[in-house]
Amino acid sequence: VEPTFSERWNFKMRDFEAVRIVETLRSGVSSRHLSALFSYGREALLETVQRDLDGLAAQEGSRAVVLRGDYGEGKTHFLNTVFNLAQQRNFAVSFVVLSKERPFSRLDRVYPKVACETYLPGENEAGLEALLRDIRPDSEVAAELLAFAQEKLHPKIARVLENYFQAPESYHVHLLYRDLMGDWLPLPELKSLHRFNFGRPVKIAKFTPRLHAWDYFRLLAHLIRVRGFAGWVILFDEFELVGTLGIAARGEAYCNLGRFLSPDENTGLEATYTIFSTFSGFWSVRLLAERHPDPDEVPARLLAKGEPRKAELVRRVLNTLLLKPLTLEPLTTPEVRRMLGKVVELHARAYGWEPAIDLDHLIEITKHARLRTKIRYTLEYLDLK
Repeated sequence: VEPTFSERWNFKMRDFEAVRIVETLRSGVSSRHLSALFSYGREALLETVQRDLDGLAAQEGSRAVVLRGDYGEGKTHFLNTVFNLAQQRNFAVSFVVLSKERPFSRLDRVYPKVACETYLPGENEAGLEALLRDIRPDSEVAAELLAFAQEKLHPKIARVLENYFQAPESYHVHLLYRDLMGDWLPLPELKSLHRFNFGRPVKIAKFTPRLHAWDYFRLLAHLIRVRGFAGWVILFDEFELVGTLGIAARGEAYCNLGRFLSPDENTGLEATYTIFSTFSGFWSVRLLAERHPDPDEVPARLLAKGEPRKAELVRRVLNTLLLKPLTLEPLTTPEVRRMLGKVVELHARAYGWEPAIDLDHLIEITKHARLRTKIRYTLEYLDLK
């Protein structure tokens, strides 16, 4: 059927970038592109993060913070905003959503996802390939990495790097690269590669991913710094899933959290800023519960198992969580008005029309809804109009 003049005109008037933004909003899935457009009401928190990043770039230490907020109020959106902010300041950024498959009690399962989701400023592809690209075996960077691994990390990592820089076979390089990405290469295979590349056997101490995965985090933090970046930002979303684990696994998760929140001078990450995003209800369910709160129960269980050092670390970590969370407060009415006004403007550009919408009416009928619901309701209202 031949389109009418009005239909042809509306098609020409459509702004397809606005269409893409509107459809992303409609899906309810946050993105880094959206976070660059919608950052209303988070200026104070962003200033705090900005100061932390600027301070971190000037020194070698690390820092970690916990962000809490209600469901649908923009925690993931805020993390995406921090992602953009960090990359503008020359930080490598990793964004990982924790899950049952990647519980924080198992860093050997978390690290592969961290490595796969590491983005460098100016690079579109995630992963470590760009960090390792063009490192010659006789370069200062290679020597620095090998010295760091030999002095401070599990012996296996130094052997992996040594063979990675020397391997003439592309398939061997691939296997070694996969190990650095967390697809752990078995020791017999690594020994075989070493004999092939250097013509001599090698002894390597036993490597257990569950016990030694932290050394891969340390290697990656050092590699990022050596390659000239300001540092490393790690964003962990949905940390509240720790609350679904059993008590033993929660104890391990809190110990792992302690590596970030209370880093040891000798084993901490270099120039690393970590944010853990969690649902506000995690506090009431696990930290402030009237019966069996984790700050009492988990250390007691660790003491009963004869692990006093872990018990003390968990107690210190949980006290830190109670004292110093960053809180994502609900937006004020004027901030919500600005945001919904932007949604109306984008919808008008996307579909070539001039909506006459009473924003105060929309705000009133959605005043008890979550921020995500307010946006989706507004879009449905505009569609019907």
